[in-house]
Amino acid sequence: MTLNTIMRFSRATTPEEMFTGQWQNRATRLDDYKPYLDQRWQEGCTNAWKLWEEIKEQVYPRDYASVRGYVSRNLRGKP
Repeated sequence: MTLNTIMRFSRATTPEEMFTGQWQNRATRLDDYKPYLDQRWQEGCTNAWKLWEEIKEQVYPRDYASVRGYVSRNLRGKP
């Protein structure tokens, strides 16, 4: 680790503060589909594979892994 990273970690008062940086809030190809995924999740479709198949029909250019990651990081645990 670099000295800057160590100093940032030592100043953090919560764990979330340690995980900020260049990759946070970065635009992705999934961004255009996130409102649709959120809506479908609220409607009760909680299967990442099914959600991926639905946006794939809408010409989503990426693979299943990015949808699975979004679902596991942002949607799991939400009602």
